[in-house]
Amino acid sequence: MGDHEQLPLTLAGGGTDPGEAPSSDAARPADQRPPVRSFQASAGIQGRQFAEQADTLLTHLGYELQGRRVLAEVGVEIDQQAISPTGRTVWFEYKGSVQGNRPGLRRTDTLKKAIANGALLRAVADPAPYIVITSHLPEAGSGAAMLDAALRLRFFADVVCLYDPSATGRLTRW
Repeated sequence: MGDHEQLPLTLAGGGTDPGEAPSSDAARPADQRPPVRSFQASAGIQGRQFAEQADTLLTHLGYELQGRRVLAEVGVEIDQQAISPTGRTVWFEYKGSVQGNRPGLRRTDTLKKAIANGALLRAVADPAPYIVITSHLPEAGSGAAMLDAALRLRFFADVVCLYDPSATGRLTRW
């Protein structure tokens, strides 16, 4: 299903027609049940929307976007390779969404993946600065400790919250 297609409106009784008698979706044959949007599908849509917002910000700041890049020698895919206004190549990873209990880097598994990518990128002969743009930073606990350690180890050039103007202002230094 495309991003712009609409799912049929499902009414309280389970049907899509106001004149239809309420029924249980489980009682219907599988091919007649309304589509169910899975967690992964919803997360994918939100991820694409967040990536569009991040791309828009970078473009506004004068970056020339070059798209995804796979660094096969270390097994890492960069969400966006870009040329900064000063002519420097910068690698960006996007970790964000607007819904959920633990969006962005508040999910420790998401944070760990970004940290692993940053560690692996250190093995590249001439790595570009690796910046994570996120919707939400960890506030405390193990997530905050992991992020602090990764920054001290220089696995990231920076971690920027897209919705914090003082943080996004740091993107102009590259």
